[in-house]
Amino acid sequence: MTQATTEQFLKTWHQMVDNRDLTLLDQLIAEDTTLLSPIFHSAKPGKPLMMLVLSTVIEIFEDFHYTGEWVQGNELILEFKAHIGDKHLKGIDRITLNDAGQMTELEVLVRPLNTLIVFAEEMRKRLALQPA
Repeated sequence: MTQATTEQFLKTWHQMVDNRDLTLLDQLIAEDTTLLSPIFHSAKPGKPLMMLVLSTVIEIFEDFHYTGEWVQGNELILEFKAHIGDKHLKGIDRITLNDAGQMTELEVLVRPLNTLIVFAEEMRKRLALQPA
């Protein structure tokens, strides 16, 4: 993996987030990706689930924006802030990229606990409404 590949991923990722342009998401995620999220008890594999979860998160988080970024090789840490109604949150996305510059793992950490609970409840409600 080259620095240019990582930079291209970040440019496209930020464009997708800033514009809420989910059409860009497909090219960013590897088929064999894995999601580690506080809303699930265990790691969840697969691009279709990752796409569904990320598209749902974009609908739930209000005023989502990144506040920090750290890159080491194919590992990225993106610090973010957002809110859900009057509940504010802070978190990180830890992203691992493959040699093609696609996400093979996303680990999400969110705090504080009261907002995480609201987020998890909203995600479960919305994901339950999705067709199987």
